[in-house]
Amino acid sequence: MSRLEAALCLAVLVGAGNAGAQDYSQRQLQDIFSRHLASESLRPEVTATGNVRFRSQGRTFVLHVDERDPLYFRLTMAFVADDKSEDARRRFLEGCNAATAEVKVIKCFLDEEGDPTFAAEMFLVVPGDFTLTLDRLLRAMDSAYRRYTRRLGELR
Repeated sequence: MSRLEAALCLAVLVGAGNAGAQDYSQRQLQDIFSRHLASESLRPEVTATGNVRFRSQGRTFVLHVDERDPLYFRLTMAFVADDKSEDARRRFLEGCNAATAEVKVIKCFLDEEGDPTFAAEMFLVVPGDFTLTLDRLLRAMDSAYRRYTRRLGELR
């Protein structure tokens, strides 16, 4: 690559970074997320904390809205575990470890209450870019959840 080509590549990358660095209000981000989810018939709703919640295949997902970092994208799925015993916590952790180790881009962890949470996080060029990967992230989330539940079944 010549110096001119390298300089042009750098200029394009810097320009793309500046284009993505635009400020977005919480409402704008909620609208971007909600419009796409509605177009996919996922019936989004804005939560009291300002995030966007939707249901897919019987599970509840949350798109986290952070106007301080609009290019940071976070999708989570969590549920409340009925059993809060130490033995259950150990099984949940093993299930999370299996899910995280075997499924790309999904992290599973226990929240402060001991409930399993699945998360996908990435940086975007512009907030609307989440539409390019949402379907794949939902499939990956489903795969991680299946791996998690399979591991719990093995531990019984």
